[in-house]
Amino acid sequence: MSDTIGIFGGAFDPIHKGHIKSIQDINKLVNFSELKIIPCNIPALKGKTVASKEERFQMLKLVFDNDDNIKIDPCELEKEGVSYTVDTLEDLSEKSKPNQHFSLIMGLDAFINLTSWKNYERILELSSLIVLKRPNYVLDQEYLKQFKGNITDELDVFLNSMGKIIFFTLTQLDISSSQIKKAIRNGESFGENLDPKIITFIKDKLIYK
Repeated sequence: MSDTIGIFGGAFDPIHKGHIKSIQDINKLVNFSELKIIPCNIPALKGKTVASKEERFQMLKLVFDNDDNIKIDPCELEKEGVSYTVDTLEDLSEKSKPNQHFSLIMGLDAFINLTSWKNYERILELSSLIVLKRPNYVLDQEYLKQFKGNITDELDVFLNSMGKIIFFTLTQLDISSSQIKKAIRNGESFGENLDPKIITFIKDKLIYK
């Protein structure tokens, strides 16, 4: 087992099968000591969520409560205002053992916008990045040049250094939380993209109507 704590953040409004598959796949590949799923309070780039923070937290618990090393961490939900990754990493670093290794997991869309994130250089001081990319996607080489010293394809190097970036190619499901919300509002079929427990929860709570 690797002594790295994985961090998978997002709005999860709602959690869907695309999220679940990515989380399960990367959990098998890296074998984290712990994988924290951190739902944000207010997304930095998207504005307020539709489901309440309590509802989003409960949906995550319904899906992952039986996974031994996956933990739903409410640290961002407990803070007011917009959730910034760098602030969360600072808090986690202060509360963890000295020199704890963190693996921040993000999709390719997030990575190609990383330089617009708050204090992104500090993020690379506090964690290493696991970037999930789709098969046959060609990365912009000009963009990658600024991270030349960070990128590695060796997992051992990644796990024993801070500020490294490694890419994993996963077959990701093309599912959008926005499309699911739109389908629910319009009375269209949406169940094939959600865990059955989440479908029941959404219907019981009348979310997204």
